[in-house]
Amino acid sequence: MQAFRVTSQRRAELYHWFTALFAAPLSKDDLNDFGGYDMHRFLDSLATLDPLTEATEAFRQQAEQAQHDALAGRYQALTASPSLLDTQHLSEASQDNLLLMSMLLKQHGTGLADDDPLHVCNQLEMMGTLAMTAAEAGDEKGRLALLDQQRELANTLLIDWLPAFVTRCSERDHNGFYAAAAALLQAVFIMDLHYLNNVAE
Repeated sequence: MQAFRVTSQRRAELYHWFTALFAAPLSKDDLNDFGGYDMHRFLDSLATLDPLTEATEAFRQQAEQAQHDALAGRYQALTASPSLLDTQHLSEASQDNLLLMSMLLKQHGTGLADDDPLHVCNQLEMMGTLAMTAAEAGDEKGRLALLDQQRELANTLLIDWLPAFVTRCSERDHNGFYAAAAALLQAVFIMDLHYLNNVAE
């Protein structure tokens, strides 16, 4: 049970981190943090996992080279019409899937101002919220129900738009910070999907 809690907390940290990367333009202080010890230690921990090594090092390189002014322009390119943060431009979600996300938002909420169920960051934030809530669940029934919600969200919504998101981030920010961040997100998600579908119980 302790291992489950630690893993869930780590997963939540990752999803919340990716939410922060894409939810708003990064400030100068945010960028300065990328050069700090804590960020290097965080990225080092990701790079030790073989499926994440290449994507992590590519992101680290872009983060070290990022400049505030240039990065603001790259973020604007992502959100220019049609915004890549709106999943309706990346895939066609079914009514059942939209209902699922709407119910999760109503049940758990997010820390984001926009509660659009089709917003990339709301779905990433929800994965983190569900993982953290599962880590804190006091009974097995509640924990398993939260795992089922994570599986359903990952297997029906995120898996549907994420490949297109990565491709289009690369097109709009060729070899740039956000392209590298999206590629790292996909690598992490593939590992997480395997965990949810084959390991977590």
